[in-house]
Amino acid sequence: MTLAMSHPAKVIVACSLFCLGLAACAAERGPTDRAPEPARTPSRAERLATIGIAQGLLHETDVLEGLGQRREAIARAERVLGLELAADDPLREPLRLDAHGRLAELALAEGALDEADHAIDRGLAEVTSRSYFEARLHLVRGRVLEARAASAREAGDAARAEELLRSALAEHEQSIAINEGLLGGHEGTP
Repeated sequence: MTLAMSHPAKVIVACSLFCLGLAACAAERGPTDRAPEPARTPSRAERLATIGIAQGLLHETDVLEGLGQRREAIARAERVLGLELAADDPLREPLRLDAHGRLAELALAEGALDEADHAIDRGLAEVTSRSYFEARLHLVRGRVLEARAASAREAGDAARAEELLRSALAEHEQSIAINEGLLGGHEGTP
């Protein structure tokens, strides 16, 4: 004996089967396919500890540089870049820019000018608002250009040396302008 189904009953059965199929697919997906949970906001104590670690690492960078241990100093500064601070944490950007600046200075001290430029470029790419730390990156860029000018002069290329020195001057002026803007209360996005 077969049961004849009316049109609305067929729709209900079809919808029920469809829903059962969706439920089965969802069950098969497993926990790895679930939407990620929202990031947990660190506590005030965790945030302060992270900032303290960054400060300690940057101080160790200075000490290790003084001991002539450049590779170890670089490793400390790079660890700062690996610390997790919320993207909206007001200290995240200054700490990261400071680390990029230290990496550039360490490279400059060793004459690794391309490495210094790379650290500066990485730092400037992270700038979202004017700060002393952005200005410092421009100042270090000026020093890198001065070192390039000295190399050009030693190689007998006076015209290139002058061009590089003019570029260095422009970077120093940019640094000064940023800091003057901060003094005048004109901080904002770059």
